[in-house]
Amino acid sequence: MRVDRRSFVETCLKRSYPVALDIVVDASRDSWTRPSCTCDKGGHRRLLPNESNPCEWHFQFESLAEAKHTNRIRALNIDFDGAIISFLKRPEGVREVRLALGSCRFFASSFPQLTTLTWKNEDTEHANHLFSTSPFVPPLRSLAYVGSWDVLTTGVNNLTSFKYVGDLDELRVEDIRLFLLNNLSLESLTLEYIEVTGDSTGPPACLPNLKSLSVSKVNCTLSTTIRVPALQHLSSLRIGPDVDLDGHTLYATGDGITLSVICFPGNFVEQWEDLTAHTKPTIRHIHLQGSGPADRFCDYSDTTFASMLSDVHTLEIGSGYFPYWYDEFLDDLKQVGPQLKIIRLEISNELEPFPAGDDSREGRRLLDSIEELVQERFFQGMPLSAVERMVTSDSERVNREQDFVWRCLYKGRELGKFVQPG
Repeated sequence: MRVDRRSFVETCLKRSYPVALDIVVDASRDSWTRPSCTCDKGGHRRLLPNESNPCEWHFQFESLAEAKHTNRIRALNIDFDGAIISFLKRPEGVREVRLALGSCRFFASSFPQLTTLTWKNEDTEHANHLFSTSPFVPPLRSLAYVGSWDVLTTGVNNLTSFKYVGDLDELRVEDIRLFLLNNLSLESLTLEYIEVTGDSTGPPACLPNLKSLSVSKVNCTLSTTIRVPALQHLSSLRIGPDVDLDGHTLYATGDGITLSVICFPGNFVEQWEDLTAHTKPTIRHIHLQGSGPADRFCDYSDTTFASMLSDVHTLEIGSGYFPYWYDEFLDDLKQVGPQLKIIRLEISNELEPFPAGDDSREGRRLLDSIEELVQERFFQGMPLSAVERMVTSDSERVNREQDFVWRCLYKGRELGKFVQPG
């Protein structure tokens, strides 16, 4: 049966020849359904397949290792997430060992047509052959890597897309800078979960072609490492809680450029300024997204927004930010210059009209604060041209209810007296 599977793989490769190949290898722990691997490693830790009873993973690699097949591989996606465990019988008993599929001859091939490589290599030994040949695969343009940085050699160059995901591993900032200097043609760069240490010994790498920058839980000052001229074209920014409500997400767009940031709790303003200080983009539209549990979200929002609001023309505010109407946030909004013209609010259909009793106290306080802001800007000579309800629901019924609430609020509070359209 195993011989038949080997023949099937070889037949597929033969019949597809000579078209380009896109190879996906899922050798992760979750996909490992046959733990009784009989292959072993020699003195130099090279794989020694058991030809009489071959492991199905390895014989597939061995079939692919023929030059006529490796020469036509265009894209390679390999997942070695977690150690592959093998139970080997020895005279002294059964022993559990880590089995390195990276020891296969396949991974030492030259791959002359490989342009896209995705490599997930967490906690797996001896799976770095693709990074050990010199020069590195010349046609490679896109690399996504999950694992330890030390297997990435400086020979990797001329990439247009790079993604690196660590596990808050320590990484020297100089290593990042040198890597970027070898890949100044990058158009897309993603860095996730890394702890950067040390200092740069030279100027930051300038990436003139970069169109997409994504940073997630990176604990460092990137301004000493990277310069992205296109960030000056950013014009719209969305801020909200990250997926775990443990920090903030920032997503900014502009003319041909996107910036995505997931920050640690409490430092999203600092990270924004670090990434954009050298370009100083003019952000005209800001959306403060926060319709989830306000108490959880607001625990991490204690940094002033003032520096991020300096150029804003249109400001949209989700309900998760409403508790800040009473503290520093309201003060910041009062001080924003005359360029702020439009404010949109996420209004709950439970806000107005209020029932009698203590339950309505917080809602009245919120509406009092909105009215205070609109009036104060009017009397300061910086009137708003529109104060509107932000449409957030796809439900027609909910939108009708919220629209009724908003009309009651707007009319009852006489906000129209302090708004000057146009």
